[in-house]
Amino acid sequence: MTTMRADVDMLQAPTKEQAQCQKGTVLVEFALILPIFLTLLFGMVTFSLGLYNKTVLTMATREGARAGVRFVSGRTNAIIQSNARAAALQVCQNNLISFGSATITPTIQNNILTVTASGNYTGFFWDFIFYSSGTDYLISAQTSMRLE
Repeated sequence: MTTMRADVDMLQAPTKEQAQCQKGTVLVEFALILPIFLTLLFGMVTFSLGLYNKTVLTMATREGARAGVRFVSGRTNAIIQSNARAAALQVCQNNLISFGSATITPTIQNNILTVTASGNYTGFFWDFIFYSSGTDYLISAQTSMRLE
């Protein structure tokens, strides 16, 4: 019968005095966890934007290389490079989030068209946390295709 009594005591609700002692603990725990949670949340958003912009630059170089190697009668190297640059810039202007334009550089060597796109990514979260205004990260992509 004594073991039954101990189990019943454990399952009882806290008394009024015990509840008063724990009144502010939830607020203190929330205040300690909130900055960590917000740091993780904004860090994920900043990283995701950078990764998205890297993907857009990769798509832009592929599209530029495709447009450059497409056969057009009477084409010259200048026309090929101009077509590649225009197609890549169009993709960048329509899809980039944090920077509106990128540097597009098409080059031709040994019948291979290489399109390189790069841009500076400034994460808004990094500036807020580390107080490093003006910190840019270079994001670039490159695609090569054979001219035939």
